[in-house]
Amino acid sequence: MDASTARSSMLSHRFATSTTCASEQDINPQFLKTAAQELNNPITTIKTALTLLNASTLKPKQRERYLRMIGQACDRQSHLIKDVFELLELQLTPQPTVLEKVQLLDLVPGVVSTYQPIAQENNMTLAYTVSAHLPPVLAIEAYLKQALVSLLSNSIRCANTNGRIVVTAHHRGDGKVALLIQDSGRLGSSCLPQGFQSFDRSASEGSGLGLTLVQQLLSHCGGSISVSRSPGEGTTLTILLAIALE
Repeated sequence: MDASTARSSMLSHRFATSTTCASEQDINPQFLKTAAQELNNPITTIKTALTLLNASTLKPKQRERYLRMIGQACDRQSHLIKDVFELLELQLTPQPTVLEKVQLLDLVPGVVSTYQPIAQENNMTLAYTVSAHLPPVLAIEAYLKQALVSLLSNSIRCANTNGRIVVTAHHRGDGKVALLIQDSGRLGSSCLPQGFQSFDRSASEGSGLGLTLVQQLLSHCGGSISVSRSPGEGTTLTILLAIALE
C-alpha cells in the first residue's frame, strides 16, 4: 500500500468513527465544490492533450508540447490531492491548543534551503534575510512550517521565470512580527484568489486548496495572511504573528 492509499484509508476510518458533529468539524460545502472543480481541471487538460496527440498531422515539436502539458497536469493533480489530504487531516485531527515560542531564524533557513534547488530548476533565485535579533513568535511550529512550505511551493510554481523570491522578517513595533514572501516579478492572478479576502471562497485555478490550507494553519497559530501588489515590483505575501512575551 503506497502512502497516498494509506492516508486515504486512515481518513476514511476517521470519517466512519467520528462521533462529534459540531459545526466546526463539518466539511464546508464550498470547500468540496472548490476541490471538485480544481481536481477536474488537470483531467480536462490531459484529455485535451491526448486528443491532440492522436492527430495524423502531428509534428514532433507539437508532440513534445502536448506530452509536456500532460506531465505538468499530472504534477498539478498530485499537488491538489496532497492539499486535499492535508486539509482533511487538519479538520479531522484534534488540534493543539497551546502555542509555543518559535524562532524564525531556526525555521526559515531550513525551508528555504529545501526549495532553492527547485527554484533554480525554474530559473529563479530564492533567498532569505532574518535578523538574529528578531524576537520569537507565538505559533505551532509544525503548522507555521507547513504554511511556509505551501506558500513557497505555490510562489515558485506560479511566479515568472528568471525572477527572484525573497523571504524576510521584521519586528513591526505593534507586538507582531511580519514574515514576508516577496517575488520580483508577478504571481499570476490565477494563483491567488480574487482580493485574497477569503481563502475558502471559489478560487481561480491553481490556488484555492493550497491557500485555504495556509489560512487554516495560520488561524491555529493565531496569525493572519494578506497580499499586496505593486505594479512593476511584484507581489508580497505577509504573515503576521504575535511576539512571544518573556
